[in-house]
Amino acid sequence: MRACWLSLIVFLWSWTAQADPVLLQGAGCCDPRQDIRVLSDPGGALSFSQVRNLQADFQMPLREDLSYGYRSGAIWLYLQVKSTERARWWWLFTYPSLDHLTLYIENSHGIRQFDSGDMVALSSRALVHRQAVFPLDLAADEVTTLWLRVESQGSMTLQNQLINNDEFISLTADAYLAPALYFGALLALAGYNLLLFLVLREKVFLWYVLFVLWFGVGSASLNGIGAIYLWPGALELSNRLLPLGFTVAALMAVLFTRAFLDTARFSPAWDKLLRPLSTLMLVAVGFAAWMPVQQALIVMSLIGIVAVLALTLCAIQSVLNRAPGARLFALAWAMLLLGTIVMSLRNLGLLPSNFFTINAMQLGSALEMLLVSFGLAARFNQLKLQHSQAQQQALDAQQQLVQQLREHENQLAQKVAERTAELEQMNEKLQRLATTDPLTGLANRNAMYQQLSQAMARAKRQGSSLALLYLDLDGFKTVNDQFGHLAGDKVLFEVSERLRDAVRETDLICRIGGDEFLLICEGLTQGAILVQLTERLLQHVQQPFYHGTAQIRLGVSIGVAISSAGETAAEALIDAADRAMYDAKAAGKNCVQLASDFA
Repeated sequence: MRACWLSLIVFLWSWTAQADPVLLQGAGCCDPRQDIRVLSDPGGALSFSQVRNLQADFQMPLREDLSYGYRSGAIWLYLQVKSTERARWWWLFTYPSLDHLTLYIENSHGIRQFDSGDMVALSSRALVHRQAVFPLDLAADEVTTLWLRVESQGSMTLQNQLINNDEFISLTADAYLAPALYFGALLALAGYNLLLFLVLREKVFLWYVLFVLWFGVGSASLNGIGAIYLWPGALELSNRLLPLGFTVAALMAVLFTRAFLDTARFSPAWDKLLRPLSTLMLVAVGFAAWMPVQQALIVMSLIGIVAVLALTLCAIQSVLNRAPGARLFALAWAMLLLGTIVMSLRNLGLLPSNFFTINAMQLGSALEMLLVSFGLAARFNQLKLQHSQAQQQALDAQQQLVQQLREHENQLAQKVAERTAELEQMNEKLQRLATTDPLTGLANRNAMYQQLSQAMARAKRQGSSLALLYLDLDGFKTVNDQFGHLAGDKVLFEVSERLRDAVRETDLICRIGGDEFLLICEGLTQGAILVQLTERLLQHVQQPFYHGTAQIRLGVSIGVAISSAGETAAEALIDAADRAMYDAKAAGKNCVQLASDFA
């Protein structure tokens, strides 16, 4: 009976997973998203013949927009279509930056294969087009099965349309008009500002020209224009230029912002932040140029959000500081910020794919570049006005300028003194942090190595002995298990206080691990003083600890290694004390063992 129910469930699931053929009739007749079925191939190893046998494994898509973000392997789409008349239809994928798509068309005439994608040579594509598009020559009332394999290092965005031939011709004209206008505007802005740079020799115009050009390179790779018109034979270059173009553009944007807003003058705090941000962008450019393309695209998306967000906040601060042109600049970068965030979140699969999310960065960048160009034009006029005024007032303002320079010099001297004092305090704090255990206040492992090296050098010069005591608490793990790590930290702090009470003033206590401590005892040899010291250590640790009303008892295993006249290497001495500590553990714990090699 159970087997019958299971068979029925499998049958019902398989039946619901399949969809009726999409009936193609007239313009704008159908939306295939509800009828497409999806099969994930993470390894990308399934062949077409294998996939045909897995038809029952195809499932309804998890996302209505078929946007899967960055992922490895391949995705197979399954769709059946039927036309009411003999006609040519087109299966169009709206996201241009898909690497390789292979379509298998199965009907009564057999199986035909077509390829497309920006990593497919133009001569091998089903149609030379900036988007992946496949012709479907359909007979009347015949069911045609479409099997599509998609593999891409970029964002796996599989939004698609089924359109008739007339619609395709009209849509193609529109698909090329918008990029043409966009790149025409980019080239015009770049050319205009390049002329301004050649005349004025102001770097701000050069940074803007480079930003526009590299942004255009990334956009050309993203929307498929570059692979067709700019670098048609360099398929690998097309994929690489997408993250590289936008990442270099981010670097140029940081340099342009510093120059345009004069952050060194109006927003010095932000100027100090933008300097390391420039270095970060330069490192990101290296990643985009050499690391695998998919990882480079992820870095591009994240670095784009970081860069534009930082520059927008800097612009807002510059508005508050009344920097010239800051308001227009802030508005411009807010447009680009919105577009960058939307595009990046869509690439990562966090937003649905549609015309606005796919083209968000280009729409935002177009508004940004236009607004910034207005700002640069205003800056150009302002520079001319300032130059004219400076010539008129040069003689009268000379004395005032000298006084201002003196005041600035005093302010700079004061700032330098303040920064120097802050750096000295920070260096002292960092030195303490680097050599001190934050929980117990004891010397940490770094300080232990420094102090041990110095102690052994003194022992060698003076011909004196040096003892190293390796301590490990017995039963400490049960404290964390029974009472929690906060109670364990409290016990460790109290242990450190007891150790301070037990040792000599000249001895150095170090915490080198969770419940492990090391004592460096100069001038200590095997004898009564050593025995007294270890007995005190055992007695102090054996005293009960309290957590609320609960009583905690611990022990300590101690390993001792002694070096005469500093003749033993530091690492060897530590290893010997460590082994002796484990001998104490093996001997029943809560006792002392002397390293046999150093006895």
